[in-house]
Amino acid sequence: MLPDRCSIKDKEGDCPNPPSYVVSIMHDSGEYMVGVVCKEHRSQMESRLEVMQNNGDMPKGSIKFVELKPVGTDCVANYPDDRGFLS
Repeated sequence: MLPDRCSIKDKEGDCPNPPSYVVSIMHDSGEYMVGVVCKEHRSQMESRLEVMQNNGDMPKGSIKFVELKPVGTDCVANYPDDRGFLS
């Protein structure tokens, strides 16, 4: 499961936008997911991660943004008669 909103927080609070990208850092020993971010905050997230890498708070490596793609399905339905089935 991914968070349902952007990981950016500022003085106004949490960003209410849905995520558009999964953000990770590619390092010699692997890939580390660091959060999700909306399109509006992509450059801000990249700047913050670069500062954190330079300060030694994050591993050095390339910052990777993978675009999330919406997926729709009709295989899950909520029928009133099914409530007793899960109890």
